[in-house]
Amino acid sequence: MIRGDKKDSDILRHYCQVLTDSIQAAGRSFTQANLTQHTYLDLLRRIRSTLVGVIIHLERWPEIIELKLSISLAFRTASTDALTGLYLATFHEDADAFQHELMILDLEYFKYVKTIFEHTALEMPDASAAEVEQEEQTRWAKLYHDAEHLLRGPGSKQLKSPEMLREARHQPLFHAPGGHTRPLSEKDMFNQIKAHPGTRHLARLYIVQRHLSQQHHYAPANRDFIQLPPAVDCRYWFEALVYLIEVSGMLMALLEVQQPIRQELGENQASLLALLADRVE
Repeated sequence: MIRGDKKDSDILRHYCQVLTDSIQAAGRSFTQANLTQHTYLDLLRRIRSTLVGVIIHLERWPEIIELKLSISLAFRTASTDALTGLYLATFHEDADAFQHELMILDLEYFKYVKTIFEHTALEMPDASAAEVEQEEQTRWAKLYHDAEHLLRGPGSKQLKSPEMLREARHQPLFHAPGGHTRPLSEKDMFNQIKAHPGTRHLARLYIVQRHLSQQHHYAPANRDFIQLPPAVDCRYWFEALVYLIEVSGMLMALLEVQQPIRQELGENQASLLALLADRVE
């Protein structure tokens, strides 16, 4: 039975460490990488960095029970990166389509940056109007230069729509109806993952991520989530970790990481699953 006690904490910490070590070993085998490989390595590196924080927090949990919020948020972040990797993996066989999906991710990033630049004055409360305007012009010039591939035309300040960035010939790669026309949300990633034959068996990761997201977004209706018994949170952490190991192994396979590294990770995953099977209520 998973109780959310020190023993569970130690088990979680051990297998988090196993995964971070495997990711680090996988990354060492690359001195250069193409765009697809670089993307997978970025996502694996992000997962590893987040789990390093989880390991440190687990050293004091459940002694400091309040750390469960931070741990849940960290697992949510790692799960989101894993979802992104799964989604992109559905386009792995077509390098052009893969690159276009990265452009869609850039599109959302530049929308975020635009919001910051539109409120530059908030960062410069003591500056004159002229100084603020100069800073804005500098920022906008760099942004439009960096986002040139996302603009509707030379000199345009309008961003392309997702449908404009994707090629019509890639529509068959979208297994969720209408997926090629929409901006890329986590729900859209889930729909594609759930519909794709190579990833649908991992679709529940999104449900786990949604549960962990309730620790991130406050609403009166979910105020009790912060007071859930430690065992409840711990069960979701274990489930998230199992998926993180599985997705990391999949990305390593796509990267053609050396077999010994992948085999060791697979053996540790089997060990964790066997341990959890013995602890099911």
